[in-house]
Amino acid sequence: MKTKLFLAGLLLLLAVAGALWYPGESVKLTDKDTLLIGDFANSTGEAAFDGALREALSISLAQSPLLNLISAEKIAETLRSQSVEASTPITRDLAPRLCAHLDASAFLTGTIAKDGQTYVLRLSTFQCTPSKEMATVKTAAKGKQEVVHALGEAAAELRGELGENADSLKRFNLPLERAASSSLEAIQFFAAGRRISREQGALLAVPAFKKAIELDPRFALARSQLAVSYYNLNQNALAADSIRQAFELADRQTVRDRLHITTLYYDLGTGDVQKAIQGYKQWVQLYPRDDIAKGNLASEYFLLGDYEQAASYARQALLLDPSSVAWYENVATADIALLHLEEARYIINLGFSRKLDDPAMHTSLYALAFLRGDSNAMRQEVEWSVGKAGAEDAMLALQADTEAYAGHLQKARELSRHAVQAAQAANLAEPAAIWQGISAFREAIYGKIEEARAEADKVLDIAPNSRDAQTLASLVFARTGDLRRAQSLVDDLAAAHVSNTLVQSAWLPTIRAQASLLNQKPAQAVDLLEAARPYERGQLIGNLSSSCMVPVYLRGEAYLTMKRGELALAEFHKLADNRGVVGNCWSGALAWLGQARAQAIAGSANAARNSYQRFFDLWKTADPDLPILKLARAEFAKLKAVTQPIGSQALETCFRLPQEGQSARIKRRPCSRGCGPPGRNHSLPMTHRGAPPAKRISPSPKCSSESVSRFALAGGAPERKTARSEADAARGLCRNEPQPSIPVLDPCEAPLQGRVEHGHRQIRLIRRLNTLTVRPKVVAAGIRCEEFAKLAGLAL
Repeated sequence: MKTKLFLAGLLLLLAVAGALWYPGESVKLTDKDTLLIGDFANSTGEAAFDGALREALSISLAQSPLLNLISAEKIAETLRSQSVEASTPITRDLAPRLCAHLDASAFLTGTIAKDGQTYVLRLSTFQCTPSKEMATVKTAAKGKQEVVHALGEAAAELRGELGENADSLKRFNLPLERAASSSLEAIQFFAAGRRISREQGALLAVPAFKKAIELDPRFALARSQLAVSYYNLNQNALAADSIRQAFELADRQTVRDRLHITTLYYDLGTGDVQKAIQGYKQWVQLYPRDDIAKGNLASEYFLLGDYEQAASYARQALLLDPSSVAWYENVATADIALLHLEEARYIINLGFSRKLDDPAMHTSLYALAFLRGDSNAMRQEVEWSVGKAGAEDAMLALQADTEAYAGHLQKARELSRHAVQAAQAANLAEPAAIWQGISAFREAIYGKIEEARAEADKVLDIAPNSRDAQTLASLVFARTGDLRRAQSLVDDLAAAHVSNTLVQSAWLPTIRAQASLLNQKPAQAVDLLEAARPYERGQLIGNLSSSCMVPVYLRGEAYLTMKRGELALAEFHKLADNRGVVGNCWSGALAWLGQARAQAIAGSANAARNSYQRFFDLWKTADPDLPILKLARAEFAKLKAVTQPIGSQALETCFRLPQEGQSARIKRRPCSRGCGPPGRNHSLPMTHRGAPPAKRISPSPKCSSESVSRFALAGGAPERKTARSEADAARGLCRNEPQPSIPVLDPCEAPLQGRVEHGHRQIRLIRRLNTLTVRPKVVAAGIRCEEFAKLAGLAL
């Protein structure tokens, strides 16, 4: 479920707004017409031209704002669908047969021959149907070192023959030796890197890109593609260095490539999320049919935790290029975060049906299996990853998270160690440091202080210059009391990443808040964490798709320390409400413990007991020596008798009940706690068990004039399981109506249905009591919102 960025410039799908010319008549193309670029027939006997000329020609033609080029990914997918090897050359004979499958309007092929020391090049464009020649350009190069320049000149001439005007040619025509490289060998390795990345993944493509840069250090496109590959491998420090170097080569970039590299510079280099989003949106506006801009924009919204926007842009990118595996991964990641699990599964299977595969697709399948509780499917994905460099380490890390989620910290520690080793064996230092750092922070959260500190030291040994490694180590030191080392790392991060949005606005406030909590300054921690609020659902470490929502967890802890139970409960509910975002993170499991503690502070002893029990059920096989588990058990043992009963128990405490079968309006008798502010009397219509089905209940006089028709919510104990949709409806009602009463029907053992009519909004609630472990004797009507919140253990 890893987010991906792909290099632009070579794979662009742009609007076609020109005319193709061939002798005799002019053919106009619509903005949906596309051009297939084929291979060169090489009769020179020199292998250096194989692959390189087609790549170079694509780079040159991609400068045009008019031509719509079919991506190499889409061509490869089409070949596979026809049971043809993806590396098969696109010849003059094969191209017409592919046109129909690619929805191409025209295709282009070339030839290169040698006459003494002169190389003769020919570019020919044909209509797909009929296969009729449209335009041809010939040129010659005096020596091998002049071939790239000659090819660029021929490409520019062909653009004119195909209808592009002179002004456009003048503006968008950087010499090919500057747009790419004057070295055929460098272009050949660049082409190989793109092919390997497409077919085998980023890890195996890195050496080819590095070789291209070695042959031509000023090859800007090779550096930007290397940056993207590093990013996709979680090698974020290396990605930042590579994109900075590409950014500095401004004179070696076409107009379009300059736009892309600049945006990537803000994205991967400085980490300025808002500038990156602004750049991608400008790109989308200029080139609305470019899948790269939209797909990369989705990745930015992952960082912000805006999964709705991410899903929208990822789907648009996928529609533009269904052959890019990255867009399937991005759509699936967004769907999982939004708990659209069936949609996520469908999109992954769709990718597989197109013969696309990538480690990130399998980590997404693992995440889906976890959320569904399918241990067999999880095991299958782990088995798939064994021995696969760049995949095994990530899957082992996921497996470690799952064990820790169940309280199996010893198993998690061992799996994390294997993940670190697998990453190091693949020369992936930064992912190794991230897996080590995540393990160290888990140890700290679970109370294993010495182990956490020891593992944090290893993080910095593995990747001392990694931003993410420093972030995780600093967080661990702040959690375990080594504030001097934590502050030293914070100072380094603040100075080295001045423009990085996530560092400055999310991680530094979070680390400082953790230090404040350790110093018993919870109010200060809450203030510090306010800056992180816009990013708390985001992917804050590298480009990992899971988010533990650390700022939310720490804010909940701060409110617990301040004895603000209702506010703490709201934070821990966020973790439960964002299961697709949190996934198998430790914070998802500890959310139940946090809720229990918050409910106990708020005086909801019965609700607290239920939450404690949920936590203990989840950790029923947990390591018995975990400090956090020991503390939870001690808290549970000290929990007093229910002081605030739910449902019928609360009503029996606070109201004189009518007789069986009666319906009456009664007065509240004084009670010490649990049913509202002492000293107030509420006139409440009530239906007791055995009474005829309740008719429409009029709102209490305390309500506003807007109607509150029927809002049904059952109460009772033990182990109350309140549907979140009903809780949300209650909270929404109370926010919009200052003093409403909530009429409640008595369903007894029957299905329960109700509707809230609030203004023009209707919320339909349907529940069956057999889905709840409640047996209410009586359900009251007219409970005020504040009282309802206390009874239900909710924070409004």
